[in-house]
Amino acid sequence: MTPTDPITCDIVLVGGGHSHVAVLKRFGMKPEPGVRLTLITRDLLTPYSGMVPGYIADNYSEAEAHIDLRPLAAFANARVIHAAATGLDLERNFVQVGGRPPVAFDFVSIDTGSTPSTANIDGAEHGLPVKPIDRFLEAYHRLTNEIRGHDGPFHIAVAGGGAGGVELTLALSHRLRSAAPSLDKAPADIRFAIVESEDTLLPGYNAAARRKLTRALSDRGIDVHTGAKAERITPDTLALSNGEALTSHKTILVTSAGPPRWITDCDLACDERGFIRVNDQLRSPSHAQLFAAGDIASMDGHRLPKAGVYAVRQGPYLADNLRRAARGEPLKTYRPQGQTLALITTGNRYAIAARGPLAFEGEWVWRWKDWIDRRWMKKYQELPDMAADGTDGEDTLEAMRCGGCGAKVPATVLHRALDRLPPQHKDGLDQGLDSPDDAAVLTPPPGKALIQTVDQFRAFIDDPYLFGRIAANHCLGDIFAMGAEAHSALAAVMLPHGEDDKTSDDLYQLLAGATETLAEAGAVLAGGHTGEGAEMAFGLTINGYADRDTILRKSGLAVGDALILTKPLGTGVLFAADMRAKANGDHVTSAFKSMQRSIAPCIPVIRNHQASAGTDVTGFGLAGHLLEMLNASGVDAELDLGALPVLPGVATLVAEGHESTLRPSNEESVGNAVPLAAHPSFPLLFDPQTAGGLLFGLPAGQAQACLTALRDGPAPDAAIIGRITPRQGAVGVVTYAGASE
Repeated sequence: MTPTDPITCDIVLVGGGHSHVAVLKRFGMKPEPGVRLTLITRDLLTPYSGMVPGYIADNYSEAEAHIDLRPLAAFANARVIHAAATGLDLERNFVQVGGRPPVAFDFVSIDTGSTPSTANIDGAEHGLPVKPIDRFLEAYHRLTNEIRGHDGPFHIAVAGGGAGGVELTLALSHRLRSAAPSLDKAPADIRFAIVESEDTLLPGYNAAARRKLTRALSDRGIDVHTGAKAERITPDTLALSNGEALTSHKTILVTSAGPPRWITDCDLACDERGFIRVNDQLRSPSHAQLFAAGDIASMDGHRLPKAGVYAVRQGPYLADNLRRAARGEPLKTYRPQGQTLALITTGNRYAIAARGPLAFEGEWVWRWKDWIDRRWMKKYQELPDMAADGTDGEDTLEAMRCGGCGAKVPATVLHRALDRLPPQHKDGLDQGLDSPDDAAVLTPPPGKALIQTVDQFRAFIDDPYLFGRIAANHCLGDIFAMGAEAHSALAAVMLPHGEDDKTSDDLYQLLAGATETLAEAGAVLAGGHTGEGAEMAFGLTINGYADRDTILRKSGLAVGDALILTKPLGTGVLFAADMRAKANGDHVTSAFKSMQRSIAPCIPVIRNHQASAGTDVTGFGLAGHLLEMLNASGVDAELDLGALPVLPGVATLVAEGHESTLRPSNEESVGNAVPLAAHPSFPLLFDPQTAGGLLFGLPAGQAQACLTALRDGPAPDAAIIGRITPRQGAVGVVTYAGASE
């Protein structure tokens, strides 16, 4: 959905916690004109705390226990920056982000959760923190290998006897002991102990609930140690403050919560433990532009447990108050509930409930909890169909704005962005961005041929920095595919309407990504043009140089050559599904990584193995670009459809009917030259690729060695996809390996 209102307010959400998913859903259901949401998150799959113990116990799948933030953000028309926040600049209103430029905001909300505090534990690096939960779950698979390779009983100690520690211990004991035979162990060989610094487990719970949970631990043979703190961890022991040393081959940390380190380094109001202080409106008392919710927040006047139930209930209030803050309206007051219902599972589809002085248990309690959790998750996993464009008739803003040269970005906005870029200097560029003249001046190296190409497209993602990186890599592909070296580029930029500071920052983010990619290729930005329009678009004219007799052309294929493709297919399908909020976030991330990988390092490898012809696979799809090579070389080709490399998740999306809008015309344009085949990968022959791979031919005897060199180096997904055959007719045709003649 393309916004039609100018951006007047940027709200940045840091973290994908339970409160922020409610913010995204509510803004998706009711967009706020002029407000742009940006989600900065280290992980695109966010676990629901209520289902994590069941996930650990193997009662839920990953999909059941996680919310995919990417389709949720798409539903909210929110930009997604898949990276870790590293700091806050509350004077200039920037979120610092690892590995990329900072992100500007008018209001920022923090919902990153907490991490176990290890400040007073020596050797904490030998322990396994339970949070972030995704890191813990990754480590679980390594843990099973450790258990399998360990001689004798394997001891696991859990430091922390609150609800989280008890529930984790019960879940993990159930799963590991159930899996014991596959780990070459008897169930009794996997031994658990739980340690709590207070005199009793589950401090804060009523006596009846404590008795029930203590009995559940006893029934599992889990040792309980109370009244002693975890003081020192070694690879095979856990030393306690009372002098006792427990055998522990893996110590899991579920100790009292602490904030992420980057929060403690920020100059903002925090409580004695380092959590962000907020008032009853979930707003910082020291910085009115900052909000926080969930475990990372500490409410003035309330001592709330670090429990997901509070983040869930804060979400609607946070969404309303961010909206009200953007409008300049009074904020709503959030009053935390006095008593909460605690539902603690024991790993075996059994649960114990506690509220006030009451406690009850049974399989029915687990089924009740399961129903509550699934109902909540359904709100964020089953989203309404994406709306059209939300407009009511003519876009009056567009009608009022000038066209022609009047649509240029103002000079002050342009210079504000360009001044933040690193200098763009290179031998042979006599004048470029730092010159007031009307055009760049280049001096070609002696004896070199000028190789020049241009490409431009509208934004397919809403992160301007990442779009700049991918678009620049795409535009460079034609230069590299001909074996040339990139030298310089001219940019053509279209930016959506917005206030000057918003437009300037978008332009900077876009050009920062593009110039980083150009620099990696040894090129610089020499100039360009910027204008305003309904949506972001970007392109580059690339200048490169090559020796005339070493240019890699499409016309060099010979009968018997093998065909190699260096990147997997499917970006068109994946982003068509992503526009409809139907693509998995991790699959989209895999595509981003592939699209940012340059084909330039492939060129020396393929030259060393006597490559005869090459091209990059982009908008016409594999079939269209292959036919260009076949017709230029006077040959045919035989493809192995089963050998085509495909991006993760794409095969499922193709089976569900997702496709790029360009696919039908790509297929129509090749006619009978690429006959229909009953193979699930056949539609991908016509899928347009953005920053796609290099397709090239080389002698068959060199193919396997070249493939090994590519996979071990710049192209881990490379595959031999076919061979060149003699021309049978007037034009090149494609046949399929294994097809009947």
